Amino acid sequence: MNPPIKVIISGVSGRIGRRLLKLVLADNKFKLVAGLVSPGSKYLGRDLGDLIQANATGLVAIGSLAEVKADVVIDFAQPEGFDELVDYCVLQQTALVSGTTGLSQDSFDRIGQASKYIPIMWTSNFSLNIQILKNLLQVIKKTNPNGQFSITETHHMHKKDMPSGTAISLAQAMTSQSSMVKTGDASFQLGEVNIHAKRMGEVPGTHEITCQLADEVITLKHEAHDPTIFAQGALNAAKWINGKPVGFYDLNAVLMA
Repeated sequence: MNPPIKVIISGVSGRIGRRLLKLVLADNKFKLVAGLVSPGSKYLGRDLGDLIQANATGLVAIGSLAEVKADVVIDFAQPEGFDELVDYCVLQQTALVSGTTGLSQDSFDRIGQASKYIPIMWTSNFSLNIQILKNLLQVIKKTNPNGQFSITETHHMHKKDMPSGTAISLAQAMTSQSSMVKTGDASFQLGEVNIHAKRMGEVPGTHEITCQLADEVITLKHEAHDPTIFAQGALNAAKWINGKPVGFYDLNAVLMA
């Protein structure tokens, strides 16, 4: 029997981080070694069990990984600490699975460089069905190059980045352009794809894609009803990436496994 995978959760006090914490503690294929929060977090120094109203774990939320070693880091933190986290993973030769969105181009460049030294998987959405949707959109765009494509994304009012990373990645499946233009308070354009963003209530995430053709319309919609699907998807990715060669991976690697 293989030893459990030693895992660090970065952003452990967040919406997805807490769900990850529950899943990791319940899965004997993993051993939790640390939960990372921002240095100014009110949860700093508190037992991780407090975050999920569970029994004490014997591990407290920490603000630095300087003395911690693991096999995989699963990251759903804010983008401000992302570059430092990537540097830690490279120095420690630790695999990284990240769903942090709102990253700068410099951070994506850093991922590219780091993937020469460690295995990294970054995706804006850890639902396997979103990956299937991206693959399908590539086919639709190739078949209908003159279609007019638009995306409407709806998320909870706490989400800071706009448009969502998922909406951007869905648009990127349909265009080779990389620069996005803001066309209104909550409207954007990436290549020939229009994106409209909505923030309301506690909606985990809804993405609707429309392809307007001359004589027909194609509409595809994905609704996330529980954010736990993203945490479970990231955990599955962590199981997959552990022990893999260096390189940059996306969810297609897990999908095809």
